[in-house]
Amino acid sequence: MNLKSYIDQAGGVSAVASMLNISNRAVYKWLHKNELPRTEYTGETNYSATIEKETEGKVLKQNLLKVGKPKNATAA
Repeated sequence: MNLKSYIDQAGGVSAVASMLNISNRAVYKWLHKNELPRTEYTGETNYSATIEKETEGKVLKQNLLKVGKPKNATAA
């Protein structure tokens, strides 16, 4: 699966943006890159945990972190 699949399972771009209190555009940027933001891996944000909680475990944090890992990341 890719990041778009998980976002779709979570209800789509608008639903994810709303649950995270961010813009739709921010989520579209993730999808364009097929990556979560760097801040998700440095502990500055915790979007994946919020998505898991809001979807009642339908979309797991570990899966989001795995498929959304930035391609140039050296540690996570």
